Amino acid sequence: MKFDVATLTSLWLITFLCGALVTTALSHMFARVVAFRFWAVGFYLLAASSACFALHFTWHYDALLIATATLALQSRMLIWAGARELFGMKAPWRAGLAGTVVFCALYGCALLFKVPMVLRAGLLVLFFLPVRAATLYEVCRRRRPHLGPARLIAMIGGTIVTLNAAVPLVLVLLDRTNVSLLLGNPQYTSALYAVVFAGDLLLASGLMVLAFKLQMVEMNMLATLERGAMEHLATTQATRADRHTRHAPDDGFGRDTPTQRQSLPGPV
Repeated sequence: MKFDVATLTSLWLITFLCGALVTTALSHMFARVVAFRFWAVGFYLLAASSACFALHFTWHYDALLIATATLALQSRMLIWAGARELFGMKAPWRAGLAGTVVFCALYGCALLFKVPMVLRAGLLVLFFLPVRAATLYEVCRRRRPHLGPARLIAMIGGTIVTLNAAVPLVLVLLDRTNVSLLLGNPQYTSALYAVVFAGDLLLASGLMVLAFKLQMVEMNMLATLERGAMEHLATTQATRADRHTRHAPDDGFGRDTPTQRQSLPGPV
């Protein structure tokens, strides 16, 4: 098998399509974890973005590059929204959708009017970098303890993905646009694509592991609270039973005395 950019793009497509199917299944198994639904849609969009980029090898239409960039940006926003939902924060998906529409219009105009490459690269950095950095920030915030390796995997992947957002601009400044995703049409293998793929894969895996770890932590917390409530209830019942026993009247020999009879009022 020839390991070139087209092959790596196909691998990217298959991987994130499988990730989308897995998160779709998890969203049905854990219906109350809204983050899985956000991530499932985000992975489907990443797979569609990879498909559009692969089609651009055959049909060199600017519309395919616009679709590639727009779907990639929307998928990043959904992954960020899912990370916020995972930690109990509101996900501003409507603002993300509006930002994606603005990016699509600007990027389309940039391709239509053949603006300089440095401006196109700056546009990519302007929209992609804040979303990826926000995802990393959500993972790094210390709102939940005992996350350990799960948080570490997501942090490593998020760091790589965040740094990758600035790569197009750096490549333009280094006059290497022929190896830049969304800027050129690379025809040979580049280590850059392997790094980008590894970052996305680590981030996706880390987020799913993080979700499972959070579920385990919450289940342990609920089990601890339930066990404490049961112990408190048992102690209360035992105290009431002991108090009732100590206040019961007896006849001096340890036997309970019968209650004194009282006549009913009025004629019988």
